[in-house]
Amino acid sequence: MIIRADLHVHSLASADGSSTVAQLAAEAKARGLDAIAVTDHDACTPLPEIPDVLLIPAAELSTDRGHVLGLFLKTPISGAFLRGYPPLDDCVAEIRRCGGVAVLAHPFAPQKLAERQLQSLSLDGIETANARAALRQGANEKAAALANAIGLPTTGGSDAHSASELANAYTEFDAQAATVDALREALLAGRCRAVLQTPCRWRDKGRSRLQKDRRAGGFSNILRARFYQIACVFRDILHI
Repeated sequence: MIIRADLHVHSLASADGSSTVAQLAAEAKARGLDAIAVTDHDACTPLPEIPDVLLIPAAELSTDRGHVLGLFLKTPISGAFLRGYPPLDDCVAEIRRCGGVAVLAHPFAPQKLAERQLQSLSLDGIETANARAALRQGANEKAAALANAIGLPTTGGSDAHSASELANAYTEFDAQAATVDALREALLAGRCRAVLQTPCRWRDKGRSRLQKDRRAGGFSNILRARFYQIACVFRDILHI
């Protein structure tokens, strides 16, 4: 059976997130998703059981060489890997120790490493359809070419920071059931396909930036975020 899962979603537990887990789950169901991975920034958010939508334990870790998604976690990530910018290889090892799989997130938005360095990494998959990365020309296409070159499975996720962004990108799994174990097995076997449905709007990026700076506090931070938000709205209007 085909399972549709958005594998990159942020809740209020992320500084720039604006929706609760319950709101995300309700919207996921409304948009025809079978599962979402709650990948909060450097956090393992506790997840309830919700009927009809599988909530996948996950996290997005900030490493010294970019972001990596830890998906299908059986136990929480150690706190030592949830602060600072720990080595990517160590984060991958920690994700696997916790029973998860390590997927390189939006590797070309921005690009932290040269492609030859990216090809040498030990990973379980590469995110090749990220709705926010789609705003950076060629980023998803380069990620897909990288995954093809080194023979890794591809995943898709909206990188949603609010419920309204869900399903902008997602992953189609050929799996026996919508369970954590079944989807994990399908990903590792390569029985998955990244799908970009629609790019994120610039105004959504502006909104999440403002949310983050409001939480951080400080007049100058909020003022800069407001100007950024206005610029994002104009980028949508002018299609640039």
